[in-house]
Amino acid sequence: MKTRRTLLLALCVWGTVGVWAQSSEAGGEALVVIVNKSNPGSSLGLSDLRPVFQTTKTSWSSGGDAIPFNLPFDNGLRQEFDRVVLGLEPDRVARYWQDRKIRGGARAPKQVASVGAVLAAVAANPGAVGYLNAGEVNGTVKVVAKIVGGKFSAP
Repeated sequence: MKTRRTLLLALCVWGTVGVWAQSSEAGGEALVVIVNKSNPGSSLGLSDLRPVFQTTKTSWSSGGDAIPFNLPFDNGLRQEFDRVVLGLEPDRVARYWQDRKIRGGARAPKQVASVGAVLAAVAANPGAVGYLNAGEVNGTVKVVAKIVGGKFSAP
């Protein structure tokens, strides 16, 4: 009986550790900022991205329109991106765009429904910029920045 309890306890602990390790890995996956492959930039900083996603800057320094793509407000990647890049919590982001609309400011970035839609939109538009999990990146786009654990850095 004692051996059975010990074995059961060991299995419970092992299962808990396994679940904890998986959740830590998933939470530690980098969020990456992507641009179209034709974009000449190899790295973008916060000072480049913030005005593009606030739509106060509408062209790249190398020329061409800057076209930002956002995920929906309730998406966790969007919320992390907004916290780090815009420095705003989700409720503040919504108020920011409502205020801009009331004051006749530029429109918010185009919102797409999924990470797959971000990838497709950025791959199809030379001036596009978006964000997704690092594991979603393929050869159709270029990574220009990353966010890991709430910290922004070069790719």
